[in-house]
Amino acid sequence: MRRLEMPVYVAPGYQYAAPLRRWLVSRGFVVHVAPPPETLQLLKDGIADAGLAPLGLIATNTELKTCPGPMVYSERETMSVLIVSRRPATLRECDTIAVTGETRTSILYLRLVLRELGLQPRLLRLSTRNVWMLLRAAPCALVIGDEALYALAQGLNVVADMGVLVRDILGIAPVYAATAVIENRKCPESLAEPPWPRAQRRDVEATAIATGLPRRLADMYHRSLLRLDYNPAALEAALLLLRDTVRYSQETSAELGIYQRA
Repeated sequence: MRRLEMPVYVAPGYQYAAPLRRWLVSRGFVVHVAPPPETLQLLKDGIADAGLAPLGLIATNTELKTCPGPMVYSERETMSVLIVSRRPATLRECDTIAVTGETRTSILYLRLVLRELGLQPRLLRLSTRNVWMLLRAAPCALVIGDEALYALAQGLNVVADMGVLVRDILGIAPVYAATAVIENRKCPESLAEPPWPRAQRRDVEATAIATGLPRRLADMYHRSLLRLDYNPAALEAALLLLRDTVRYSQETSAELGIYQRA
């Protein structure tokens, strides 16, 4: 049972989503903070009316439909979706990549990029988000969100930025998440109109403190790189690519559900 008769929106607790969470409250929503992979179940259970769903989840599940509303994407580097290593290395030198259990979207993008480059490293998907634990399991690691910013602040070698890979190799703007509802529900109209969520100085400062990232980079991350506005053209292009990939690769779709303990 809900405590308030107000619409509920599922949003992640990552630093980048702070402007989104404020924006939702200003539009009359209750914000339910949860890890992105839990969005579908929360929507199916009726705990939330809408949510920021990972694009990989939308692409692999017919129960979800996208709505006009905030998205998460970039037009060049992303900074919070990185492949890192302890020592200088290139993507071709990563014979095994440990992948955080927080993501299914980025692993789809990564598999597409690797296929285009003709590379076949082993992808080891673990349940942990901790970059150090991932790097104990493999020489390279795919990390997302605040942990990627932390890895950058720690001076780990950046093998590749997923935003750059997707843009340069796949030719689209990398979209990571979009507003979605369960298929038989209406899209909330109050989410469809600008002005869109925008970062403030307090967001930059909070991210710098939480991750150790220099304020200059935190400012660039929030104000120049990561976008939260609705971009239907970018969303359509990314969804088409991911859905085609899943449709023609049962192996990829099945692997999204495989976790190993770190």
